[in-house]
Amino acid sequence: MKKIFVIVASGALAACGSNEAEVSPETEMTTNQAGTTDTASANQMAGTYEMTMEDGTVVRQQVNADGTYVDTDLQGSELERGTWRQEGSQLCYDPDGAEPEECWTGGTPGADGTFEATSGDGTTTATIRRIEDSNTDIAPAT
Repeated sequence: MKKIFVIVASGALAACGSNEAEVSPETEMTTNQAGTTDTASANQMAGTYEMTMEDGTVVRQQVNADGTYVDTDLQGSELERGTWRQEGSQLCYDPDGAEPEECWTGGTPGADGTFEATSGDGTTTATIRRIEDSNTDIAPAT
C-alpha cells in the first residue's frame, strides 16, 4: 500500500511545482521523522486523492499538511498510514511499521488534472486524480 501514497503525493508535487515562486524566504519548515518539508508545499499537496493502480485497484489517500498520510479502500477501511517528505522532485513515503521508505516521481497533470506517477525503480505506475482540497488534517497519524 505504501506504493499508493507515494504515487499520489508525487503527482501533487508535479501539479504544484508552478507555485514555487510564490513561496517566501521566511517559509516555515515542518519536521517529522521522515524528514523536512516546506510548509507551503505541504499545504499545496494536502487533500484527498483517488489512485487507480495498474491492476485496477482503487485507493483513496488523505495527504495531510503535517507530513502524515492515510490510505483507505473505497469503503473507508484503513489500509496504511505513515509520514511523507519531499526530496527534490520526488516524494518519499515511510509507512508505519517495518516497511522501508520509498520514493516516487509524478508526471505532468493532464487537462483533466489526472497524472501518472512512477515508482523509483520504474516498475509500477498509477493514475492519480485529486478529488478534494484540504488545508486541515482529516485523519492525522497516531
